[in-house]
Amino acid sequence: MELTKTTTIPETRWLAYIPIALVAISGLTVTWFLFRAVADWDRQRVEIAFQVAASDRVLVVQREFAHVLGVVEDIGSFIDASPMIGRREFRKFVGPALQRYGSIEALEWVPQVTGDQRPAFEEDARRSFSRFRINERNAAGDLIEAENRDLHFPVLYVQPYALNKESLGLDLASSPAILGTLLETRDLGEMHVSLPLTLSKKDTGEFAFVARLPVYTKEQSGYGEEGGEDVIADSVELRRQMLRGFATGIFRIGAIVERALDNLSPGGIDMIIYRVSSEDERQYLYYHASRKSVAGTVSPDLEEEGKRDDWALTHSLSIANRQWVAACRPASGYFKPDPWSGWSILLGGWSFTALLTVYLSTVMGRTAKVKRLVRERTAQLTDVNDALNREIAERLHAETELKALNETLEQRIAKRTNEARRRAQELEQFAYVASHDLKAPLRGIANLAGWLQEDLKGKLTGATREQLDLLRDRVKRMNALIEGLLDYSRIGRTGPSLENVDVADLLVEIVDSLSPPKGFRIDIAPGMPTLQTERLHLYQVFANLISNSIKHHGGKRGHVWIKVSDNDDFYEFTVKDDGPGIAPEYHDRIFKMFQTLETRDYDTDTGIGLALVRKVVQEHGGSITLKSKEGKGASFRFTWPKAG
Repeated sequence: MELTKTTTIPETRWLAYIPIALVAISGLTVTWFLFRAVADWDRQRVEIAFQVAASDRVLVVQREFAHVLGVVEDIGSFIDASPMIGRREFRKFVGPALQRYGSIEALEWVPQVTGDQRPAFEEDARRSFSRFRINERNAAGDLIEAENRDLHFPVLYVQPYALNKESLGLDLASSPAILGTLLETRDLGEMHVSLPLTLSKKDTGEFAFVARLPVYTKEQSGYGEEGGEDVIADSVELRRQMLRGFATGIFRIGAIVERALDNLSPGGIDMIIYRVSSEDERQYLYYHASRKSVAGTVSPDLEEEGKRDDWALTHSLSIANRQWVAACRPASGYFKPDPWSGWSILLGGWSFTALLTVYLSTVMGRTAKVKRLVRERTAQLTDVNDALNREIAERLHAETELKALNETLEQRIAKRTNEARRRAQELEQFAYVASHDLKAPLRGIANLAGWLQEDLKGKLTGATREQLDLLRDRVKRMNALIEGLLDYSRIGRTGPSLENVDVADLLVEIVDSLSPPKGFRIDIAPGMPTLQTERLHLYQVFANLISNSIKHHGGKRGHVWIKVSDNDDFYEFTVKDDGPGIAPEYHDRIFKMFQTLETRDYDTDTGIGLALVRKVVQEHGGSITLKSKEGKGASFRFTWPKAG
């Protein structure tokens, strides 16, 4: 019995440890595998959250670049829809964009100016900028007057002006590299983004880029013939012929990135922007450090940051014709492990039986949370993509509506052109009727008044003679008015009839025909040129100006000077008198139809002469101005082309 007791007791104790050992071994094994699984699941959760957050940041950065490029497209559309814009209109249009986007360094309008157009272009620009000229930089970097070229691309409008006033008038064609880019962009007909450049006026080393969009003019085929159609620049040849200029924007890369990421939570994600050159080398453009109190601009350690090989996610950025790369990396501590979960699992291993259910519930809850976060972030990303697609669809719809509006406007313009031609023909017919049907009765009335005055000579009272004289003056004035209207209507309606005109001989002929009073002295300065031009038109201009000086002098003695000066492609003629002068408030009025400063009852002036003069001068591409003060005489200056 003792032997049996001693053999069964140890055997029973050993067997009692077997379940404990099995539970311990099973618990330790399961705990180890569960510990590793939880660690992997936790890592996967963080990685998925990082992927979603990084994708969100790249998406908003891409969208911000698209928005700033859209500003240049809006400027191009504004200029395309507005053939004539001024400095004020340009400043008013780009003002909201400058307030909205702090990344804008400059917005510019750069027209194309040929060498022949340069004098007229600079003169016109000086109406807004009194000291405007086309400039270029010499070897020392100083601004000097640009040399003459076949093509100039000067900066005409720039905003903000206070920060970029040195750019005004700068000829981009003075740089062979920039000129080559402009001509290539002109031929392609698409927006061009330059290689990254460092802003010279800033000492931060910040990178920027230049976006240029070619703008083309719209012309009609058929050279003004009836039925002409608008020509669209849809080929390289037409683009070269119809280039109007470039809408240009200069943008700071760092400011674009920071504005895009400003509304997002820090998230512990760093981002670096770089481009890959043709030699497979990287040019690092901007480093966004998420955990810095002040976001880093281009710093001396930018290249060293870019060379790190632990950038976890890279996305391509499409910037017009450029492809850049946005690389995202979790900041230090982003993948911070959770020590408590590990220790809980290890502690649970020693009490596997009691804590297994709780642990599994914890694991399943964490897995469900990870999946929920993934679904939520995926849904958010889908919403963002849908919003971007809607924005793209709205822009395409707007472009379609704009194209339809342009077509409607073109149809209206064609209709108005045809209507204007028809009305011009009606006016010409009216002028013919007025010439032949009105002048004959007027001559009859004048003759009848003369006969009455002769037949009733000695029988008429003073009042009756005054009335008959007034009647004859009115008939004379009406006849002059008809002749003036006919001359005014004929301007620009007949083809040019060019001939060699000796201006000195022409002036002598005009003075002889006007028969000024003996007390009048008319001096013709020496050196009058010989022009190939329309003789009748030049005759009308001089005759009206000299006649006005004589007629409105107010006395029988006076002095008229006629001078000439050389002004590039034009001659500038001056007709000056020592008469009573014209008050400044009437300088614009006298050039309008039917405007006279004298009382109409006693003045034979029709009010057409100076209006005729201005129309003739402008028809030949010239201009006319008046310089006069009351009591100081009047000086009329007009320009006339040297040829044609």
